[in-house]
Amino acid sequence: MAAALELSGLIAVCVLAVCCLVLLISMVLYQRRVVASAGGLAMAVKRGDQRWANGVGRYAGDELVWYRTLSLRPTPALRMARSDLEVTLSRAWDPQRDMALRPNLMIAECRHKGAAISLGFPDNGLTGFLSWLEASAPRF
Repeated sequence: MAAALELSGLIAVCVLAVCCLVLLISMVLYQRRVVASAGGLAMAVKRGDQRWANGVGRYAGDELVWYRTLSLRPTPALRMARSDLEVTLSRAWDPQRDMALRPNLMIAECRHKGAAISLGFPDNGLTGFLSWLEASAPRF
């Protein structure tokens, strides 16, 4: 009787472990799909004094949505409306300030709803970002 209880407990633990593993694998596959899908742009984000975080950005109409690369959250980690973004400075990667990033990135120092935010783009990504910002319809 005790052996049967131990066996059923072991089976329950194994089933739970397999369910958790399947859930984790499906979340990773979902993120891979988001990263690989058309329109995804590898970029890094730094909010205020926080660390740089890598992820994938996507232009969705008048919003730039950003998904963190290593996250279990399937929703965007950050949504930035075009009207709330203001570029204050664009600069090249600096090894003293940006050593957590890979070289050859272009950095856009921005204000998003009044808060400082830095966006790191690959070589041609900054040009696309600036073009997207300027492409908004005129406001009357």
